[in-house]
Amino acid sequence: MMHGVVYLVTNPDNPSSCLVAQSLLACADPDDPLHQELVERRAADELAIRDRFERAVSEGDLPPDADPTALARFVLTVNFGLSGQAASGASRTELLQVVQTALKACPILD
Repeated sequence: MMHGVVYLVTNPDNPSSCLVAQSLLACADPDDPLHQELVERRAADELAIRDRFERAVSEGDLPPDADPTALARFVLTVNFGLSGQAASGASRTELLQVVQTALKACPILD
């Protein structure tokens, strides 16, 4: 997933940033309906990733002590950060180094 984000945000045919991430930064008023919609979308993404990590734990692809909720938040946070870095000019090589470092912090490779 993280590699996919890097390829999306460094492809010259695509915007270099995530619309949701940028919109959340620009629309910080929690009473704004747009802000609420974006928060709901982020929560839905987190839930979908968490569910997948839960399945990975139950199928033995992740260690039994892996925390699917924390891992989902970690992945989303890295993805938002990759998008922000790309928007400020980070190269594909630089972003792939971030992904490599992030994956070393995950129990996925254990």
